[in-house]
Amino acid sequence: MKSACIDAFTESILDIRLEEKPVPQPGPGQIRVRMLMSPVNPSDLNFLHGTYHQALQRIIWNQGDAGVSFDPAHRNPCPTPPYALGGEGVGVVDAVGSGMLARRLRNKRVAIAGGPPHGTWQEYTLADAKRAVALPTAVPDEQGAMFFVNPVTAYVLVREVLRVPRDGWLLVTAAGSALGKSVVRLGKLYGFKTLCVVRADNNTAELEKLGADAVVATDRQDLHAEVFRLTGGQGVKYAIDCVGGELAAQVVRCLGLDGRLVLYGTLANRPLPLPVRDLMMPVAHVSGFMLPNWMLQQTPLKLLSVLRQVKRLTVEGIFTTEVASVYPLAEITRAVSAALQPGRTGKVLLSMGDN
Repeated sequence: MKSACIDAFTESILDIRLEEKPVPQPGPGQIRVRMLMSPVNPSDLNFLHGTYHQALQRIIWNQGDAGVSFDPAHRNPCPTPPYALGGEGVGVVDAVGSGMLARRLRNKRVAIAGGPPHGTWQEYTLADAKRAVALPTAVPDEQGAMFFVNPVTAYVLVREVLRVPRDGWLLVTAAGSALGKSVVRLGKLYGFKTLCVVRADNNTAELEKLGADAVVATDRQDLHAEVFRLTGGQGVKYAIDCVGGELAAQVVRCLGLDGRLVLYGTLANRPLPLPVRDLMMPVAHVSGFMLPNWMLQQTPLKLLSVLRQVKRLTVEGIFTTEVASVYPLAEITRAVSAALQPGRTGKVLLSMGDN
């Protein structure tokens, strides 16, 4: 089978190679998926560059000799190359290991949350049966391929982590992203107000059409002043940020009393420059979020409930994501290059063809 691999952490997308690999065999609790499509997400580049591994080396539970893991119990080790890239996708289950859940997915079209070492940028991959969702025919392959990273994250942040109430203000940065637009739709559905922060006005009209209650373009507007005006001087109670750096520090200063900010990305690749009293005075709460670790903390019943809700909302169109372009797996370098283009709207997808 064809597989998009790297041999070592690298800063260059030219080091992604298409190789012939043996078709893998599923073990206990695993399914083998004949891949149809997979998106190119920013998180995929963290496995290319080694960003996750580098960050995890600083975490307290990784200071011993047990290796580098995402979790304190070391149940989810952070892999190192060589491996196949790709964190999610859609495909058909063509072989299963032991276990009732795996057997129930045989021959089903599923969305999977994968990731190295069993990446989704290859013709066949292995996945944990607990991280696969059978898709109804109403969900096309393009949308099914993007089921986990953005839709599940958006739903969990809004409904499970922050639990934004009806009529509450939620500030969202990088609001022109696929996740940002999903949050706006969730706001309309559940009755909370969205304050969308963007760099420029490129996405303003679309966000307003989707139902955003306010859009602030930071290239021409003062974020702090606009939040003061829009909230009647109270600030926002809830905020989510995937940028980090100075923008995240500005968002902290937009929080009202007992306000909460959840950080779930690092697009700026800059640390958070924050005076401690900016947290003390408003009794603000700043926390981090990473979907795989959140999923590890949930009971099987809770996780099943969340995934069912996301599937229902996907069918209803809440999590529809624009597709910018589709590349065959053979053009992996062009696909990643296209995904990195500044100002791009819509996701770049990889198609595995008629494998």
